[in-house]
Amino acid sequence: GFSVDTFREYTSVSDLAVDFSSTTETYKAAATWLGAIPTPPSIKVWGRANADANWTATLNKARNSTIKWWFWSFFTIAEYSVAATVIEIATWHNQNGSYFINCQTGAAADAIRDPGTTTDIASTLTTAGYRYASTFAHKTVAGAPLSTDAYAGIALAPWFATVDYSGTNTATIADFKKLSGVSAEDLTGTAIAAMRQDDKKCQYYTTIDLQGSTDNGRVRNGWSHSSFGEWMDDVINLAAFENTLQVTLYDAVANAEPKLPQTPAGQAVLIKLAKSVCEQYIENGYLGPRDYIDPDDGKSKFTRGYEILTKAEDILDISTPNRDARKSAPLRIRIFRDGAIQVVDINLGVF
Repeated sequence: GFSVDTFREYTSVSDLAVDFSSTTETYKAAATWLGAIPTPPSIKVWGRANADANWTATLNKARNSTIKWWFWSFFTIAEYSVAATVIEIATWHNQNGSYFINCQTGAAADAIRDPGTTTDIASTLTTAGYRYASTFAHKTVAGAPLSTDAYAGIALAPWFATVDYSGTNTATIADFKKLSGVSAEDLTGTAIAAMRQDDKKCQYYTTIDLQGSTDNGRVRNGWSHSSFGEWMDDVINLAAFENTLQVTLYDAVANAEPKLPQTPAGQAVLIKLAKSVCEQYIENGYLGPRDYIDPDDGKSKFTRGYEILTKAEDILDISTPNRDARKSAPLRIRIFRDGAIQVVDINLGVF
């Protein structure tokens, strides 16, 4: 009864089981999301038409449906196992601002973990520089109670999807997260070194040996495939910041009564709201203080986490075409990420 080119929304694993047997890959992938800790509120499952020419056509149908927009996309192992399909899906996500976690297992994971292989799918995505994509390699652990380990990357996504960006110190990272329902692998040093190569940047979930103490299960190497050298959280947090800024400024323009004047007073309203968004993202931990060299004058300066360079009076000097188009003066904003400590260098002096 599930029609193609439609979707159904599920809020629990038990709801999902009504339509999908636990042996299906759709169930395994979606249940990994719904059964994660922290737990997301729901997942939408799209019924794909066999007549679709490719995955681009399917994704465009979904984007133009009543779903309209989403950030996280997951697929079944049949799609993840075909390199050409993965590349097509990653391309669409990079063009449309949604995030794709490329889950790899079996022989594909072995190829990623081979330091001499440069044609694996992780290397391919890194070479292409996809910002909105990460690869997560995981092989089912023998004797593990669940058979969903092939979808380990899906279990990582809820750590980001449940972040409350209006909160305090809520911005997070991928590294060192524990995954609910996923068995950690005991990986060799060679496999880990291969996945950490700059041309692969592949995520993994492993036990960590601390010379007599074992940390059983942590996500490591939480990069995206971005050509800008961005961690997964860099891409996600920036997308959230941009969205908050866009919505805030849209509300100011759309709800101003009787209008937002094209004057310094109107420009000041936009600057004040942009400042409030920046302050919010200092509060949630995305932006933070540092010393930096100002590229405009070459001087060393301190910032709390952002600099708004636009002045209210700048609107007096906008061009006639921009004034006729009812534009504001452009908002020039520099933001500085709070970052995260993941490596500690220690210098011991023994006397």
